[in-house]
Amino acid sequence: MRLLIGVIVTLFVSVWMALSLRQDPGYAMFSMGQWTVETSLAFFVIFLVIAFFVFYLLVRLAVRLWQTPGQTLHANQRRLNKKARRLLDLGNRQLAAGQWLTAEKTLLKGAEYSETPALHYLGAARAIHHLNDVRWRRDLHVRRAEDSPDADKLTVQLTRAEFLLDDGNAEQARIILESLHNLNPRHPGVLQWLAKTYQQLCAWEPLQKLLPEAQKQKALSAESFAELQSQTYRALLESAAASGSLDRLRALWKQAPATLREEDEAFLVDYAIALCDCEAIDDAEALLREAIDRRWSVKLVVGYGMLGRGNATAQLAAAEGWLAKHGDDPYLLLTLGRLAKRCQQNGKARDYLERSIRLMPTPDAYQELGELLQSLHELTYAGQCFHAGLRLLVGKPQEKQGAMLPVGEPVQQLEGPADQTPAPATAG
Repeated sequence: MRLLIGVIVTLFVSVWMALSLRQDPGYAMFSMGQWTVETSLAFFVIFLVIAFFVFYLLVRLAVRLWQTPGQTLHANQRRLNKKARRLLDLGNRQLAAGQWLTAEKTLLKGAEYSETPALHYLGAARAIHHLNDVRWRRDLHVRRAEDSPDADKLTVQLTRAEFLLDDGNAEQARIILESLHNLNPRHPGVLQWLAKTYQQLCAWEPLQKLLPEAQKQKALSAESFAELQSQTYRALLESAAASGSLDRLRALWKQAPATLREEDEAFLVDYAIALCDCEAIDDAEALLREAIDRRWSVKLVVGYGMLGRGNATAQLAAAEGWLAKHGDDPYLLLTLGRLAKRCQQNGKARDYLERSIRLMPTPDAYQELGELLQSLHELTYAGQCFHAGLRLLVGKPQEKQGAMLPVGEPVQQLEGPADQTPAPATAG
């Protein structure tokens, strides 16, 4: 509509000007030296308009010709950048598909013209990292990535540390990661790789300090963090027990997270064993007994029977108090057999151990019963026990003859403290 109005207005103005010029075309004259030009004013105006447009077009053409080389280069750069992006995508797909050499070649091909060459070089380094015999090329690509104008120094250093860890050079990785941690104390990637480095180096004390921030920044999955935390505190527990310092042991117990102290039964048993090693036997016995009273646990019951020190008579009496509710638990019967054996109540020990085996034969129960029978000079019977226990350990089916025939329930390995647990056995 606006265009139509504009056309109509232009036509009216043109017609009006044409009629006006027809009645009076005007007069224009130019004189230069001996030359004189005379013409109508209308012709002169038309000439000026045409001359202006011709001059404008010439100027535009000159500017375009002047800019042509730069525009050509720019267009070519855009084409190369687009090609580099396609190569980056293709290289990443080949990398994900495990085509290491092809991926390296594709990524390097687009690096020169890419707007993000560091990504190309890091991808190529990650691809060639899977081939052990050309690690020098991997390191070369990492250096190129580091020298690239778009390089993120933190990303490059994390990648280098990751490669060093995979190569088994944890000490060199530690230097890099601790430097990064000083500059970026809350970076999840730095915390994750530094935690793995400390774990590989068995540097448990710095790892203990690192764990709270790693948990806060969610640097590890919940499952991985729980496993690493348990491993760390159990190693520290072992170290404290080896030092023989009861104060250090108790301080570590207080520092341990509540989830470990209340939910990790293996950690609790380890702490009890460490208390025994530091001659705090009564504390260890009370710790396990109270924990069992709060929550029935096979690991705790077995650990209670493996303390091996303290007032055995009192421990046996405490354990027999659990028979009312758990009289058919083979693990409790095994613990009772061990405690009765320590009390030199051989008849009671034999009864508990045989009941345990009838409910669920285990190498531990056979071993305890075999040792008891050996002390009673029932060597044939003892030999049968050791033989049956050994068959369970190597996973052979039980023999259907002899004095130690169990009921035939599936065989399970008792779970006691880690350093005292025998090798697993499978049902025959």
